[in-house]
Order: sequence, then structure tokens, then C-alpha cells
Amino acid sequence: MGTLNVRIDPDLEQFVEQLARQTGCSKSDVVRLALETLRDKEAERSEQLLSAALARIIGSGDSGGMNLSERTGDRFYQMLKEQQRIERESAPRRRRPPRRTH
Repeated sequence: MGTLNVRIDPDLEQFVEQLARQTGCSKSDVVRLALETLRDKEAERSEQLLSAALARIIGSGDSGGMNLSERTGDRFYQMLKEQQRIERESAPRRRRPPRRTH
């Protein structure tokens, strides 16, 4: 665990000492808890800021039309056929064995 020396004004020192007496903790524990609480609040604030920043753009994109769910089966079929064509063209060609004549 690291060590940190901090200079604080007399009023704040008195407040830390009072909290330490009330809670039965050391002054170091009081300061540590205060810093952890501040860290947690900052993390929450960062998450809230991200969601607030995204809120204005979520759902604001233009889909290009109202019939997105129509003809999805046709489009999927076209994609599969295209993938098969690409695989067929990229596969090495095998030579057929010569026919036997009896």
C-alpha cells in the first residue's frame, strides 16, 4: 500500500478527527474511505456522461426507408448464393480422372 502525505487546513483536519472519533476509525481510514467514495462517484458520473452523450444520437439514424423487414429472406438468399459463387471460384479446380473404356 502506498503512502501519501497531504497538507490540509485546520478546519478540515478537525473534521477528519471528528469523523475518526465518531466512527472509531483512524484518520487514515477516514481519508481512505473518502477517496474511495469520490472515486466511485466519479466512475458513476463517467458512465452517466457516456449514456447522456449517446442519448441524443440513439435512434436518430436514418434507415433509408420504412420497409426494412420486407424481403429479408430474398436478401439472405442472395447473400448465400454470392458466398457460394465466391467459394466456388476460389476453390482449386480438380481434374477429373480419365474415363475407362472396356
